[in-house]
Amino acid sequence: MEATGYFRPVPEKPAEEVRTFLKERTADEYNIIDVRQPVEYEKGHIPGATLIPLGDLPSRLAELDPSRPTIVYCRSGARSRSAAQVLLEAGFTDAVSMQGGMLAWEGVAAAGPPEAGMAFFSRTTRPEELISLAYALEDGTGRFYEGLLASVTEEQAHELFSTLVAAEAHHKKTLVDLAARLQPLEKRVVVEASLISVSLGRDTMVGGVPVMKALSWAKGKPVRDILEFGMSLEVNAYDLYIKMGNRSPDKVARHVFKVIAEEEKRHLDKLASLLDQGL
Repeated sequence: MEATGYFRPVPEKPAEEVRTFLKERTADEYNIIDVRQPVEYEKGHIPGATLIPLGDLPSRLAELDPSRPTIVYCRSGARSRSAAQVLLEAGFTDAVSMQGGMLAWEGVAAAGPPEAGMAFFSRTTRPEELISLAYALEDGTGRFYEGLLASVTEEQAHELFSTLVAAEAHHKKTLVDLAARLQPLEKRVVVEASLISVSLGRDTMVGGVPVMKALSWAKGKPVRDILEFGMSLEVNAYDLYIKMGNRSPDKVARHVFKVIAEEEKRHLDKLASLLDQGL
C-alpha cells in the first residue's frame, strides 16, 4: 500500500457552523477546547473554551467528557486537526477540528498548511510493514525539515529544525536495527538497502502530507506558521508510533515504538516553547 493509503481525513467543521452550533446549545452539552499556547489564549479566545495546549492533551483527556460533541481549535487549524486525531483515538465519538482556527473565527481568510490525515492500520498489519512505513515517513519528514533550513533565518528556529533533521536520521537508524532483529540472521545485511529502496521515490511524510507540497506552502511563511505546522507533524508522529506499538506483537518492537513516540513528544514541547517566545 502507498504511504498515503494509511491516512484518513480528520473531521472538520467550518467556523460559522461552529458559531451556530454553540449558539444553539448550552455549555454543558459540548466540549470546546483551545489547543493553543497560554499566551495565545490570553490574547483572545472563544467564550467558554477550555485551554489545553496541544502538548498537554494526551495527559489531560480525563478532564473531558468523551460522550459530548467536542470541538477543538487553534490559530489556523493545523494543531487542532492533530488534536482531533488524539481525541478520536482515545474514544471520543464526535470530535472535530474547527476549520481555519481563530483566523477563520475572526473572519480572516488564510491559506492553511497541507492537511495531515489520521493514521490507521488493520489488525493484520505485520511489524515489518509498520517499520517500512515508519522509515519512509521519517525519511520524508527529515527532508521537509532539511528543506526548511534554507528559508528559516531565526537562529533558534534554525537550530531546532537542524536538531529535528538529525532526530529523523536517528529514528531511521533505530528502525533499521529493529527491522534487522526481526529478520533471519542471513537476511539482516540487506535490511537497510531494502528500507531505503522502499522510501525512494516517495514524497510523503507523517500525516500522509506530500513533502514538496509542504515545502511549497512553507516558502515565505512567517516562522510562527511553520512552528505551528511542525507541532501538528510531531503530534501526528507521536500518534503514529503509539498506534504502531499497540499493534505490534513483538515486545522489542513495542518498546522501540514507545521510545520514539516519547522522543516525538519532546520535539513537540520544544516547538511549543519557541512558539511561546513569539517567534
